[in-house]
Amino acid sequence: MTRKVAAIGIAALGIAAIVNPGFAQVTDAVRKACEAKADQVRPALRTPEREAFITNCLADATATQGSKKNQ
Repeated sequence: MTRKVAAIGIAALGIAAIVNPGFAQVTDAVRKACEAKADQVRPALRTPEREAFITNCLADATATQGSKKNQ
């Protein structure tokens, strides 16, 4: 791999890391609400399960509604 290709790859990763959080549209209030929901799940979630729960909660909160098709 040449230096030029490696430099382009590193630059692309850096740009992706900067741009992706801007598209998330997750506010601190939504994140706190999802964390509070995760804390109230019984039986208590282990750390990986809690993170997965929060991730799914945030995905549900930021998902756009699909259009209904008339049939």
